[in-house]
Amino acid sequence: MAKITISEGLEVTAHFTMHDDEGQLVASSADDGPMVFIQGQGKVLRAIEDAVTGRTIGDRLAIEVPPEGAFGAHRPELVFEAPRNNLPLGLAVRPGEALYSGMGDRPRFQLRVLKETDNGYLLDGNHPLAGRTLSIALDIVDVRRRTAMEIAINAPLRDPNGR
Repeated sequence: MAKITISEGLEVTAHFTMHDDEGQLVASSADDGPMVFIQGQGKVLRAIEDAVTGRTIGDRLAIEVPPEGAFGAHRPELVFEAPRNNLPLGLAVRPGEALYSGMGDRPRFQLRVLKETDNGYLLDGNHPLAGRTLSIALDIVDVRRRTAMEIAINAPLRDPNGR
């Protein structure tokens, strides 16, 4: 049976590791399970979709993704001090933790707590990987055409981990 080459609309399963520009492991299929996506739907970084196009099962790829192709440049204007009295009463705030903003129909976004200040907390609204070049290693382990039912419901009918 001929191997299927990756093109738009196919389901791709890949084991991966992702390191930042300091060599720190950011994510891995060993911890998070394999990456599964439909080629062309934009649910993964564009650099990944571009790199796997025309590839097939068994291919191993190494991709360098600059900040502009990943989570954007670090924006200093998104780092700000939040006065303690502007935070919900009784909220436990610790450096290194994430706070979530947005209520009702407003979009929800993450703020990282950088440190406590005399008046409150220094918060960062950047994505944790903003400003970082990412090194991604992919091992393509499965490529398949979706069934008519999966296309209709826009979801897989199987668990990529075999369960």
